[in-house]
Amino acid sequence: MLPKNFRPEGLYDLIRLGSDNDGGYLVDPNSVQESKALLALGIGKNWSFEKDFLDKKIVKVHAYDYSVGTIFWVKHFIKRFLSILIGRLNAPYDAVILFLEFRKFFNEEATLYLEKIGSNSNENTNLDETVSRLGKKPFFLKADIEGYEYQILEEIIGFKDDLSGLVIEFHKVSENRNRIEQFINDIDLELIHIHPNNNRFDQDGDPQCIELTFSKNPIKLNDEFEAPNPLDQDNVPRKNPIQLRFSEV
Repeated sequence: MLPKNFRPEGLYDLIRLGSDNDGGYLVDPNSVQESKALLALGIGKNWSFEKDFLDKKIVKVHAYDYSVGTIFWVKHFIKRFLSILIGRLNAPYDAVILFLEFRKFFNEEATLYLEKIGSNSNENTNLDETVSRLGKKPFFLKADIEGYEYQILEEIIGFKDDLSGLVIEFHKVSENRNRIEQFINDIDLELIHIHPNNNRFDQDGDPQCIELTFSKNPIKLNDEFEAPNPLDQDNVPRKNPIQLRFSEV
């Protein structure tokens, strides 16, 4: 079971931003409208959340992902061309279209920094530097950085008064429950949604990755938390969904 404070204290007004399945998140519409910028940590091949965010409100967008440089795209093209051998004839064409859309979005609508986020001395950039570059507050923060989130939790808490909203993925949940609990207590934003990633679960059947959404000024619809929310989608459609269970103490 997950700790009690992982459970939101009711049902909140939510919208879905981003793609179906993996890459989409439920957020508070107020947190989008109240933001003056979006800071997105972690992009990969899916920037649908950032695109949908801009469809709701035109703001300054800074994105960070050290992994999507030239080598990343060369490997992506090679894999897609080789997939012709297993009958995916359109794969090379789709790869070119994806790359062109990537170039267009991060040239015209957002700024991409090929830098790693963290607080260790060997990381390229820390959160303080990214916020300084962004230069606009309040801002919405999206963090999906594959375990590096634990390096910047204290920095995120330091900017809690500057956040309109936050969506963050926590990885290796069973190993880090106490750290996540403490973060929920210290962030001083309302936890309005939790979504389990159904790609991996621990020996007790609990998710090893969860997505948490926070907001400064959410609209609470009632006191009954609903899981899954009608807007939720499994990250991996071919795998069974994970049922959330929470401790009562």
